[in-house]
Amino acid sequence: MQMQDAPRVNWRLATTILAILILLFGIQTWAQANGPSFAVALGRQSVVWLVWLALVPFVVAMARRYPFVGAPRKRWLFRQFLLASVFAAVHSFAVAAIRHLLGIALIDSVLDGTINLIVAQPGRNYLTYAFIAVSYQAVAYHRAVRERDLRATRLELDLAESKLANLEGRLRPHFLFNTLNSIAALIREDPAAAEAMVGQLSNLLRASLRTDPKREVRLDEELRLVEQYLAIQSVRFQDRLSVSIDADEEARSGQVPHLILQPLVENAVRHGIAPRESGGTIWVYAERAGDRLRMIVEDDGVGIGNGPAALAGSGLGLESVRSRLSHLYGTEQQVDVSARRPSGTRVAIDIPFRADEARVAQPVG
Repeated sequence: MQMQDAPRVNWRLATTILAILILLFGIQTWAQANGPSFAVALGRQSVVWLVWLALVPFVVAMARRYPFVGAPRKRWLFRQFLLASVFAAVHSFAVAAIRHLLGIALIDSVLDGTINLIVAQPGRNYLTYAFIAVSYQAVAYHRAVRERDLRATRLELDLAESKLANLEGRLRPHFLFNTLNSIAALIREDPAAAEAMVGQLSNLLRASLRTDPKREVRLDEELRLVEQYLAIQSVRFQDRLSVSIDADEEARSGQVPHLILQPLVENAVRHGIAPRESGGTIWVYAERAGDRLRMIVEDDGVGIGNGPAALAGSGLGLESVRSRLSHLYGTEQQVDVSARRPSGTRVAIDIPFRADEARVAQPVG
């Protein structure tokens, strides 16, 4: 995992930690037996930690150049030990030189002071380097993991949308070709019926061309499209198809995915009613129940498992509906498919109720 777009150093946090360390170590030095005055102790510790603060960008640059992730562990540890030794030496020299210039050095010679700091406090220097390097790498790794997860999520959404587009592209031709065949058969026998059917098809296709897997419309608009579709099928099946649509006013104001009911109604016609010689009835219900919107498509056709393409979860239309609802609502949606007694199929959709905000509140007066 590469740490691209690495995070920046939080200098406000770094200076806050620096001030706390200066105060704590200054008090510790001052409280020692035969220790210096508080001002000198504070000055010496200020030099120690200010030099580390100045080295932070260079330590971070090395941590960015040699990340822990993806590197052989032994080689990484050896490289970090060498870097820590270099930074400890540079830090000790800088501290000794600055203390000498400020007149608060423990040893007059800068070289002797540097050697003394390296020998006397190797543990603190190595631990300080390790704290800075490891802290940065931890933050960078966390950010890289988060960005990877975001990319994976975006990829899943893109794949879901592509799958939905593919499903819908395969679904629409079934209806279109059947309808065109029916129109062709009616042109000579009943030109008026054929003309009406062309108009209904035009309205339905116009709405279909505007579809978007994420688009939502009012339920009453969705039901009008269902009525257009069933009107076309009623011409085709004549007296073999009866239709009943019932939805309360509250439910009609709810938002639903565009063209979510049409695949279910098409399945009811093609797989339930069409194989039955005597035809049958399709019922469409919708109601609001608290913060939920429930929609049901039901038929008294041949039933699950008895048609040419069963609705037991493998039907293309039902697969499309499930994919879209899962994509839009996650776990807050439910699709139930069950057998209707004495015959037929029942598909129930349960989604969160969201009213059309543009029409919820009407101006008064």
